[in-house]
Amino acid sequence: MNGKLGALILLFGFCTSLLTPVLTQAQDTIVLHCVRQDTALGTMSYSSPETWHDLDQAGQQDNWLEHTEFYSNQERRATTCVFDWPEGLDPSHVQNMHMHVNYRGTRRNAPHWYWTLRQNTGNWVVVGDNETASNQQGDMVFEIPGSPAAYVQDGEIQLAYRTAGKINASALNYATIELEINETTIFSHHVFIPIVQVQTGGEPPIITPTPTPTPEPPPEPPTWNEVGTWVYQLSDYQNDQLNQIAAANFDLAVIDLARDGSSDFFTQAEIAALQETNKLVLAYFEIGAIENYRPEWPDVPGDLKLGAVSGWAGEQYVKYWDERWWPIVQGRIDQALAAGFDGAYLDMIVTYEEIPADAAGTNRNDLASKMVDLIDRASVYAKSIDPEFKIVPQNAPELYTWPKYLPAIDGLGMEELYYLAMDRPCDKSWCIENRDNAAAIAGAGNLVLSIDYANEEANIADAYTQSLAAGFVPYVSVRNLNVMRLNSGWPPD
Repeated sequence: MNGKLGALILLFGFCTSLLTPVLTQAQDTIVLHCVRQDTALGTMSYSSPETWHDLDQAGQQDNWLEHTEFYSNQERRATTCVFDWPEGLDPSHVQNMHMHVNYRGTRRNAPHWYWTLRQNTGNWVVVGDNETASNQQGDMVFEIPGSPAAYVQDGEIQLAYRTAGKINASALNYATIELEINETTIFSHHVFIPIVQVQTGGEPPIITPTPTPTPEPPPEPPTWNEVGTWVYQLSDYQNDQLNQIAAANFDLAVIDLARDGSSDFFTQAEIAALQETNKLVLAYFEIGAIENYRPEWPDVPGDLKLGAVSGWAGEQYVKYWDERWWPIVQGRIDQALAAGFDGAYLDMIVTYEEIPADAAGTNRNDLASKMVDLIDRASVYAKSIDPEFKIVPQNAPELYTWPKYLPAIDGLGMEELYYLAMDRPCDKSWCIENRDNAAAIAGAGNLVLSIDYANEEANIADAYTQSLAAGFVPYVSVRNLNVMRLNSGWPPD
């Protein structure tokens, strides 16, 4: 180049190499492609790792050799792909990580397709879905939450493409993971400087890049058996957000599946932000009854409803053993998985003992067995999608004597073990039975969460003291569960 031009040029890929390059050109975005593919559930059309490499379908194009499509009538379908992490790239030097897909199909819930990434803890995290899709091939880019290091294990990233629907209604033509690297990204053998301005005419300056400091890794959430504190709030979230719960130092939070209890569901980004504050998060919903403000209320046939729940006029018991009820439960599990919850907190298990004993044309013992079957079915379904998804029923601890029950659950929530509403001590015979049965479940290695309703300081202290002595994880709040309460003198205060 003629040095007399005296102009500025952009020099791309200026590189000081110590050994043989790991990557041959500097770049500010690195695109990872699928290298291995596996059909985990269902049957796919012709597909290979290369199917997702090229963005070469648009509009209504339907070359089945260029996209992944399921065509069997399976209840659940999934395929996984493995992406190799660039050799020598420190994940801490990646500013942002995105997933880029080209998808054609129906919008969410008709059926719901979604993409999950496996964290190195074993959890699968939903990073995007077909909520904004149309029946045209279209690009969708999803920001992957959290630290990139959380998704790298043994030099690989694992992506799963899933649905719980039976409709043949999707075509995935392209799927990549894109890494946005720092302006100066340090590989194991090189320093890459993506863009450098150099004055022509004369010797180029000597460039000494400043190494990017490695940030402190974020705190890891507690493992399931390490949970020592929890919070339980189902409504009236401050400013309709989860910031107040995020700012408190609880290990686990149980919140409603929906922000307003109705149709405004918490998003995947909101749940991920809460999890990043070192918390596990469970989604509350009922499996033995339904409230009249839930979005599924109009879809429940009248003959499935068995009358109002005592004290809650807008809530109806349901025939939970009827096959027509399962899609409601399944849809709620799907919503919890799509939002990235760590598990489900299942309420109204007590329906089996509060409805007439012959409601199923049988007896109380059969009603109990049918409730255990529903809990087991919910557990099998959820864990087939995310093996780390937790199942925590609330109340009815006596069900632990049924063979299917303990293998299906990861924990138990117990109301009013020590104090009923209005600061009344729980001293009836059934209180003692509940405590004994909860202790048996804890003794089998399950987490037991106790929630008591008290306002007097002495009663709050007594509930915490007794629960901790029994090996449970205590929390004391108000009966409506519409506040996040910190009890002075007790963790995490």
